[in-house]
Amino acid sequence: MKRELCIRIGRSALIFQPTENGVASNPPLVVEMLGGVSPSANLRTAFKHPQLDGMSFDRCTVLTDSPTMLVPDDEFRPEDAATLFDHCFTGHERDNKRHAALETLHAVVIFALDKDLETVVCDHAPDALFLPVCHPVWEHFGRQASGPRQRLHGYFHDGKVDVFCLSGNRFKFCNTFSATHSHDALYFLLSAFSQLGMQATRDEVVLIGSTPHQQWISDNLSKYVERVVTEPPSDKTLPLDLFLHLNTSRP
Repeated sequence: MKRELCIRIGRSALIFQPTENGVASNPPLVVEMLGGVSPSANLRTAFKHPQLDGMSFDRCTVLTDSPTMLVPDDEFRPEDAATLFDHCFTGHERDNKRHAALETLHAVVIFALDKDLETVVCDHAPDALFLPVCHPVWEHFGRQASGPRQRLHGYFHDGKVDVFCLSGNRFKFCNTFSATHSHDALYFLLSAFSQLGMQATRDEVVLIGSTPHQQWISDNLSKYVERVVTEPPSDKTLPLDLFLHLNTSRP
C-alpha cells in the first residue's frame, strides 16, 4: 500500500491530506498559520499534530503558494532557471528555484521554494514533489477542448487572483494580481480582457476558486462582458487546486 501526504501551504493555513493508493484515508487536517512565524516553523510544528505525529509516508506532494514564471518548454534550460527567476522577482535570492513541466501546455513553470521549508518536508518523506498551487489548475483547464470562444480565467485563492488565457494548448496570457479589494480584481480582469482583444459579445470570463467578493465581481463584469461564468466549488472542504491534484489520474 502506497501512502502519500499532500500538503497545501497557503497564505494563512496549512492543509494536510493523507492518501492510501490515491484515496483519501482521513479527512483533511487544516492548521492555521501563526502570524510572525515562518512557514517552515509553522510546518515543523504542524507535523507534531496527533493526526500526523509518528506517521510515515512513501511520498509527499507539496502545493505551495509562491511567485511563478512561465517559460516555453522549447526555450527552457534548467541551468538558467534561477537567473531568469531572480531577474523577474526580488526577495527570493536565497530560496531554491524549482521547476515543473506543464506538458499539455508546452510550458515549464519556475517557482521559488524556501530552503528551510524544503528541509522540513524532506525530513518526513523520502520522496518529495513540490508544485506551485496553480499547477493542477493550469493542467486541468489545459486539457479542456478549445472552441471558437476565447476564455479568460480568474482563479481566486489566498487573497489574489491568477488570471490566464489559453489558446491552442498554449498560454496566451498569465499573471497574478492582488484580489484583496474587489474593485482591483474587477479592474485587472477587465484590463486583461481588453488587452487580449477579446470580444464582449463572443468571449467569456470564467471565475473559479473562492473569494468573498465573487458575486459582486460577477455582477459588475456582466455590465461589460455578456458571458460571465462562475464555476461552483468542486469540494467545499478543499481549495480547487488541491482537489484537482487529488482527483487527477497520474501515471
